[in-house]
Amino acid sequence: MDAERWYKYDIKEQMSNIHGEVVRLVRARNNYLSGKTSEDHTESYMDKIDRLINMTCEDPKNHGRERELISEENEIRRWLSGETDDRYILRYWEQYTNAIS
Repeated sequence: MDAERWYKYDIKEQMSNIHGEVVRLVRARNNYLSGKTSEDHTESYMDKIDRLINMTCEDPKNHGRERELISEENEIRRWLSGETDDRYILRYWEQYTNAIS
């Protein structure tokens, strides 16, 4: 997705879209770790999430939210390192989707 299109979304929609990628990341990692797939797509999903968070930080209407957004990205990295479980990270990000529902 290009920045111009991304910037048309409000912050809740941006975060909801990132949540969708987090769900895919968790699913892909679990499929790999359980042996359901032989390919590990974790890094490609994390790259996409990084890109979306960076675009969200660079979006002029989100000025002043950079620290919050980086903190949210760090929560994903905590999950990747095993500090938190799937349930925690999915619930953490689900709050954004629920906010726009």
